[in-house]
Amino acid sequence: MNLFLLHLLLLAEEMPLQKLDGATKAKVKAALAALLILGFAMALLVWLGARITYRYRHGTSYLRPTPRPGTSDWTPQPLKPGEKFEEE
Repeated sequence: MNLFLLHLLLLAEEMPLQKLDGATKAKVKAALAALLILGFAMALLVWLGARITYRYRHGTSYLRPTPRPGTSDWTPQPLKPGEKFEEE
């Protein structure tokens, strides 16, 4: 689309930016440069926010409760019904 508009402007041999005086031309170029810089800044902030959110969601949290210890071979197991305690 932009290439088509550029082609039409070149055919007319009148570039809109060339018709402006020096001060207005400088303002237009400065506005375009500022728009470009702000676009890159927004993309950078979105990337940074996504990275912080990812690290927050997948990181360790101090607010998570400590998991209860599971059963293992060295802990005494509860007696089942009908079972007697063996003394060593």
